[in-house]
Amino acid sequence: MKSRIIYTFFGLAFLAIITMSNSSGRANAGGSGGTGAPGEATCASCHSGGNFGTSVDVKLFDLSTLAEIMEYIPGTTYAVELTISTSAAPGGFGFQVTALQDTDNASISTWANNTTSNTQFSNAGGRQYFEQSATASDNKFNAEWTAPVSGTGNVTFYYAGNAVNANGSTSGDEVVVGATSFTESTVSTSGLENLGISLDIFPNPTVENLTLMLNADGSKDLMVNIYNQNGQSVLSENIVTQNGENRFNFEVANYATGVYFVEVTDGQFRTAKRFLKK
Repeated sequence: MKSRIIYTFFGLAFLAIITMSNSSGRANAGGSGGTGAPGEATCASCHSGGNFGTSVDVKLFDLSTLAEIMEYIPGTTYAVELTISTSAAPGGFGFQVTALQDTDNASISTWANNTTSNTQFSNAGGRQYFEQSATASDNKFNAEWTAPVSGTGNVTFYYAGNAVNANGSTSGDEVVVGATSFTESTVSTSGLENLGISLDIFPNPTVENLTLMLNADGSKDLMVNIYNQNGQSVLSENIVTQNGENRFNFEVANYATGVYFVEVTDGQFRTAKRFLKK
């Protein structure tokens, strides 16, 4: 009898360790996905019993205008936002999301710039995941993701959001899984190719000034737009390039601290880069 009690104790202790470790991300800690994507289980296989009125949503936004998009342009980088909404306040949040191409469920492993705290990129089973690195108090999670090459077709984001009661176990938590698909746009050429320029910005992060370095293949009449992280325009200025290297300086000292997006466009095609104002 005593030995059975000891085995039970160590079994529960092991389960507790696994449970706590997965709070640092299912893919990172457990080596598996839990989004319900083809071939994988969901986080609900462990977490259950909660009732927080939970819903989860994943959206893609244009980096320059922050307009929501439902079609991706191949090779373009987008802002991704996963939001966990609840009607009752949980003790914290966890999540996991992966992007797969519909034709063969191959991972589109091009995640970058996770700008929110307690988040990370992890790899498991040949797929890349954006997930929590610790139980989070915020319900919104942001990163960037670059769309695949032309001809890939539809891409689906599979995701799981977990509203937890933070009691140290998997009981009393509520998991919601879902999937959102994005179609490939008929616009298959990049803004840089059509604009005939290469673009670099520095310093990044910046405090007082931002320099745009444009290498152009000729004289071009372009517009430079700068947007804050809410999509509001803070600058719009016309520039004219000459063949070769061109540098344009913009004073940003009076900008509030935060993330901004600088867009270069000829009115038809455009490209954008992200920078941080300190």
